[in-house]
Amino acid sequence: MHNGSKIKIIQGEELLYSFDMEQAEEAYQKMAELEAMGLEVHLHVPTVTETLCDTLGLSHEQQEDYQQSVVAEIEDHDGGCCATPNTGLLH
Repeated sequence: MHNGSKIKIIQGEELLYSFDMEQAEEAYQKMAELEAMGLEVHLHVPTVTETLCDTLGLSHEQQEDYQQSVVAEIEDHDGGCCATPNTGLLH
């Protein structure tokens, strides 16, 4: 079973660091260090659907199709039972 899900520290469009999911604490520490240096960075933590797609080995196109189907399903509900779509970016 393949799992390429990584926690990523991004500055603009540039990937600065990536961490395995088990290294979440280290990722948050590194982000804090970079912010303390004055860098504007974002932390991308893969969503459940991204992790599922990676685990299943779906192609990029298949992942996009699946993500869109999940968003459509959420939007189809009245909002009382489902969360809003998540971008995966933390500031």
